[in-house]
Amino acid sequence: MTKEFFDAGEEAKKKVNVRYHKYGEKARELSDAGKLKLVSEKVCQPFQGHWFNLDKGQVIRYEVLDGPQIIDTRYHVRSRPTEEWADTYHSTVMGAITPYEGMHYYSNTPFTRPLMTFIKDTVDGEKIREKHGSTGGHSFIYPVARCTSGIYELAYGLPNHNSCDLNFKQVMVEALGEERAKVFHSPAAFMHFQIVDFDKVPLNVTYAPNADFIKKGDYVELLAHDDVYVFISPCPLGDQNDTSDLEQCVNWPFKVEIYEGSDGPLETAPDPKLKTMDPFEFNKAGRPGMTVGKVGRKE
Repeated sequence: MTKEFFDAGEEAKKKVNVRYHKYGEKARELSDAGKLKLVSEKVCQPFQGHWFNLDKGQVIRYEVLDGPQIIDTRYHVRSRPTEEWADTYHSTVMGAITPYEGMHYYSNTPFTRPLMTFIKDTVDGEKIREKHGSTGGHSFIYPVARCTSGIYELAYGLPNHNSCDLNFKQVMVEALGEERAKVFHSPAAFMHFQIVDFDKVPLNVTYAPNADFIKKGDYVELLAHDDVYVFISPCPLGDQNDTSDLEQCVNWPFKVEIYEGSDGPLETAPDPKLKTMDPFEFNKAGRPGMTVGKVGRKE
């Protein structure tokens, strides 16, 4: 190549994310100042899914209680839950596989807008990276991520073991009904409180014990930019301190709290109202006005 390579992903992050940072930054300021008002709280038990209605402009907090329980989370727009949800691909492209404070969870095509903003994380990330290297973290996104009962039987010989896939589908049926829930055969998730490092060659994730890194009272907070369903699965790996025997993995309750501003919901990011169409509808219409690149020429 004769010119400097254009890093499209990095340039997109710089150009797009800056439009939305101020909403998360303001929510973070209010949280730090103790000026968010508690709306509701619930202690959630392991081995089952949980779901919540989170309103636009509210903040959800996931808090560690007596042990560092891993949680998997999903977010669906309440007005169109089978059409728009937080998308792991868009969120990774515009953020990271190990998201940090200030990053956004973007929704799927054709909407592609910030649905949630990760505003606060009290876990000591520097301590994790000192031990596990620069790719270490505890919040992460894995391709089509959530553990399944099938992979547990394949790896451990235990059919129908509790899994995040099982728990998600439990609560999605409760909230959406079976017919709509079945649209999501492989519901990908956003994880918290799970020590990971992407150090394998070929590249893959290494799971590490949560002990010594995640303590009682640690929490993460996210701001909602629309009314969403929040689906949560406590991962059956529990605190991930010993995963040699699934039936001995130690699982813990955790707390979910919902906050808003003292005068009500906080300011949120505007919907960019993109012109991109639903892919099925666009194809059915004959792909009108589709833009493309160019075909290469043999020199």
